[in-house]
Amino acid sequence: MITRNEKQRKVKSKRIVAAGIVSLTVILTASAGVSYADIDLAGTMASWFNKKTEQVIQNLDQSMKSETDVQKELLKKELQVRLEASARNLESFTEEQKKIHVQALAQYTQALLAQTNVRTEQDRQQITDKLQLILDSAKSAMDTLAGSYVPPAQIFAPSPPVIVAPPVPIPTPKPPAVTDDVYGNQLPTPTVVNVTYTQQ
Repeated sequence: MITRNEKQRKVKSKRIVAAGIVSLTVILTASAGVSYADIDLAGTMASWFNKKTEQVIQNLDQSMKSETDVQKELLKKELQVRLEASARNLESFTEEQKKIHVQALAQYTQALLAQTNVRTEQDRQQITDKLQLILDSAKSAMDTLAGSYVPPAQIFAPSPPVIVAPPVPIPTPKPPAVTDDVYGNQLPTPTVVNVTYTQQ
């Protein structure tokens, strides 16, 4: 059986070992903290800020590009709709002008027939046939003109981007010094580097 003194020695030795382990852990932790504090804190902070700044700039660029792409698509759709509406307006304008001019030609033909002094029915028929031929030729020419017109492409083509040159820095003049104000702009005084003496 173990005596009381032996038990106390074992407990004491266990306490010493535990205290040593705790002390060693505290020392290692403290030395690790000291070595960590020895790191260049300003450099670490600057590096962290630079990384965060780059991340923010990349996120801004990406969001701006995506928003720009969305706006470009909306603009393309709106321009396409307007181009199509313009083409429809041009077609209706062409048809309206064609009708107006055909009507004017028909009225002019009727006026010529009324002014012409026709003696026989055969002369009347000959004049009417020639005027009808002229009227048909004019209609055919107007139809050809309307059919040969090629409207501009109804597809939006973006223009190349405009590149702006960076501003040229303006050199700042050197601020005047007190010596310049007092003595003016003088050449620097020469300095003696080597001196030789001769004895007589």
